[in-house]
Parts: sequence; C-alpha cells; structure tokens
Amino acid sequence: MQMAFFRKILLAAALVCMVQYAFTQVLAPVEQLQDHCKRNVPAGYSPRLNVLTLMPKGNLHYLFPFYHAFKDEAKFKGIYSDKGYYSELSEYFAFAGDYQTAMQYLEKSYDSVDDGARRKVFRMVDGLRDVEHVDAWKYIHYAARSSRVVMINSAHDKPQHSAFVLSLLANFYREGYRFLAMEMLNNFSDHELERLRLHTGYYTAEPVAGELVREALAMGYRLISYEDTVTGHMPNQRDSIQARNIYRVIQGDTTTRMLVLTGYGHISEKAGEDGSISMALAFKRMSGIDPLTIDQTDMTEESNFGYGRVLYQAYLQKYPLKTASIALVNNTPVNVIHGDLYDLSVIHPPTNYQDGRPTWLSLGGLRQPVPIKPGSPAVFLVQAYYQDEISQNQNKPWQLVPADQTYIAGGKKLYLLYLKKGKYTVYFRDIDYHILNTLNIEVN
Repeated sequence: MQMAFFRKILLAAALVCMVQYAFTQVLAPVEQLQDHCKRNVPAGYSPRLNVLTLMPKGNLHYLFPFYHAFKDEAKFKGIYSDKGYYSELSEYFAFAGDYQTAMQYLEKSYDSVDDGARRKVFRMVDGLRDVEHVDAWKYIHYAARSSRVVMINSAHDKPQHSAFVLSLLANFYREGYRFLAMEMLNNFSDHELERLRLHTGYYTAEPVAGELVREALAMGYRLISYEDTVTGHMPNQRDSIQARNIYRVIQGDTTTRMLVLTGYGHISEKAGEDGSISMALAFKRMSGIDPLTIDQTDMTEESNFGYGRVLYQAYLQKYPLKTASIALVNNTPVNVIHGDLYDLSVIHPPTNYQDGRPTWLSLGGLRQPVPIKPGSPAVFLVQAYYQDEISQNQNKPWQLVPADQTYIAGGKKLYLLYLKKGKYTVYFRDIDYHILNTLNIEVN
C-alpha cells in the first residue's frame, strides 16, 4: 500500500507550472559585490569574455565569475538563459563558501509550483504511514558489503554531498575499496591525480571537494578520472564512454573494489524515456556488475527542481530528520521522488548555520570552526591554505585549493573558517582579489 502511495506522490510532478522566482534576503557581502561590479570595472574584468570561469590565465580566482556575471548580467543571461545563469552562479557561490546564497540562486533557476499543487503535495506527504528512517551512513555500509562497485551522485552546488562521501571513505577502505573514481577529475593528459592542485579537476577546486581528494589520497585511495574528453559527443555517448573508462580499470584489477562519485542522473538504473542510457546502466550492461547506486540530489534541501523542492519541504515537515537517513517501508528502501531509478536515496537534513556558515563544514568533527580577525575594513575574502602545499608550489597559492574560504563575517566581524589540525597561511583579499596581508596560524 505504501509503495503505491509513493508512486502516487511521483505523479504529482505533473503539477509543476510557470516560472516564478522567490526572492529572499541577500547577504550584505553579496550586495556589496553586486554593487562593486555594476559601478566599477573590477580588476581583471574583460568585456570580451563569453563564458564564466574560475580559472583566468591558468590561476584560480574565486571572485572572477562574479565580476562578469554581475557586470554583464544581460549578456550572460542571453548566453546561458535565465535559468542557466542562476544555476551557474549557484555553483560559484558554493565554491566561494557561501552556501546560503548558492541555495537562493538555485531556487531562482527552478520552475515554481503553484499554491494548489503545493497544498496537494503537503496533503499527500501528510498521508504517508509506516515509513521508518535509518541512519544513511550505517545502511550504506551494510548494503555495500556485497557490492563490488558503489556509485553515488552529487550536485555541483552542494558541497554537503562531498562532505557525506568523505565520511564514507575510511570504512569503505577497510572493506577493500581502493579506487575512487570521480567525474569531477580532469581526464586530460595534464591532470594531477596524486596531489590536489588546479589541474586535478575543475570541481575539485571547491574547498570541500578538495578536502575529499586530500583525505582519499592520504588514506591510500587511487584516484580514477573517467570523464569523456571528446568534444561534440551527445550526452548518451558521453555516458557510454564514462562507463567504458570505469570498466577498463575494473578489468585491470579483478579484486579491488571501487567507489564512484558522479553528477546527478548518471547513476540512474533505468533508460530514459527517449531511450538514453546512463553511465551506471551502460556500465552494468558491459561489465555484468550490478553497482549499488545511491542518490543524494533529490532529497537534499532545495532538491534539484521546483517540485522536488516542495516535496522535500513537505517531507521534512512531517519527518523532521536530524541526520542523513534512508526511508524504509516494510524494511525495503524507498525513493521519495524517483522511485526506481536508484537503489538507495539519502535524505539529508536541513542545514544548520553558525555565523553564516553551515555546521556540516566540520566534516563530522574532522575540522573545527576557527574565528579569524580580518585586521582591516578593506578585507572582503578570507582564505586558508595549507602551508606545506604552498611550500611545495614555490610559495605561490594561485593554483592551489583553499582548505576553506568565506566572505561572510559573523559575530564581532570575525570570519569563521573550518579547519583541520595543522599549519595554515591565511590570505586576506579585498573585493578586487588583491592580497592585503597574510597570517600564519596553527590549529591544534
């Protein structure tokens, strides 16, 4: 009965209607950045740029995409579409350490759900019965014991997903997993997969994803890049090539187990309505190995589309979960949104904030919040880099990924960074990304 009820909830997706953006309070530093870009010519700005990027002139620059997106808003909305513009900026806010604004911009990229449809979703979810919830971390490790390959997805603008994958690494390693294949890794000849730098990957430049890479390497994982590197391929061709690249690694080592981190629907276990084959399904067909597939994108706050956002809100109102969970009906895992696309669906709780920063940035206690005093009213962005990584890179952090960064000042105008034990150099930058000063600190 409950399985049928879950399917009924899925049918309500047809009630999604017109585009309508919800506006929430914009953080003061975001307003400051918008105003600066519109009134001035930010340092490094180029009116000829037609793509938003973090990597101008071969260096990482975390404010660079904002300079162009805010200075030339109409142009980039024309290039990306309105929805694409907001979605793209959502990712760059997440990179910059501003999760709250990332979620605001993600919401702006969605089709909305009208009030009638919204009420229907809440009524249907309120009618759910006999649903149990178990700890996602424990359940995944239990389910993974009989799997050779585990595939888990993530959203590019939700570092919380990388944080959760990081929490799985140690126990997976103890169970014999030695390969960590990541879609976000650079698969060209210039990639660096034995240490974290600019050429490790584009999305690994997000600080939490960077910590995931560092921890995996420190544990002994071998990083596997598997992205399709041929331009002009159709999406279905891309997925098949990704699957073939992963399978080649498995063929070369018949005993080692693999954890695969990919984006969104690449781990779907069903063909699309248009006949398209996902990476996971292509891998299953060519290898004969049935991977354990785990979705994180549907049931994290804001979900990944307008209807999913409403369903998530309704579900968390009925079941106010405090930890990442798996829903069970009659001891069988159920997926609240996409019923049979994945083996498991992780339901992440809403984010708690301390001084404007998500508390899950602690990475389960691996890191601690460290208040940083800016020392100058001109400081806009605060970044902490590992001292040993700087020394290994000719004392230049320009191609390195910060351990953490933020432009959000909390109580007493202190910037809260989440850092592991170790030695760091903190860089204080102004709104034009110029370095004002540095500070060496040690976290004990």
